Amino acid sequence: MNFALAPRNAIELLSALRTWEPGGIDRWVLAADPGTPASMPMPAPECLQLARQMEGVELSSGEFERLIALIGLSLGLDYRRKLTVGKTVYGRDREVDVLFRDARNGNRLAVEAKYQRVSGTADEKLPYAVLNLQTLPLPGVIVYGGGGFNLGALHWLCANSPATDIARLHEWLTVFFAL
Repeated sequence: MNFALAPRNAIELLSALRTWEPGGIDRWVLAADPGTPASMPMPAPECLQLARQMEGVELSSGEFERLIALIGLSLGLDYRRKLTVGKTVYGRDREVDVLFRDARNGNRLAVEAKYQRVSGTADEKLPYAVLNLQTLPLPGVIVYGGGGFNLGALHWLCANSPATDIARLHEWLTVFFAL
């Protein structure tokens, strides 16, 4: 008999995400590594489900970055986290939250993660993030989520830089990397 598992709810998916150790701090996590799919806490459809329910859950910034890495990994992209790439507009070392790589051709994409659950100061930090994105020596995108951003700030962000909501990251990466 074939028993289908009941779909997991947002709480169960969040728990799976929190217990996952994504690695990638000191080395690339390779999507093609035979052990990688088995170590993922959820398949691609559940990644998308959790990303679409972002406004209903509370995440830390690290958990938000894990979800970003997991979405890319579910698409077959390699990734690294917390990697120094270039300089900020103030000349300091620039640390990107997630760096994706397409193993087929070596193309890379830097991700700046911006999560805000409730209204606050993250809106005011968006112009700095946009300026820093422009200083990168490779393409980059700002991925936002949490539901706490001012709509005007998000309209400004999307008009002035490559940016996407976490709920649309899967599609954004699919187009960018021609997957």
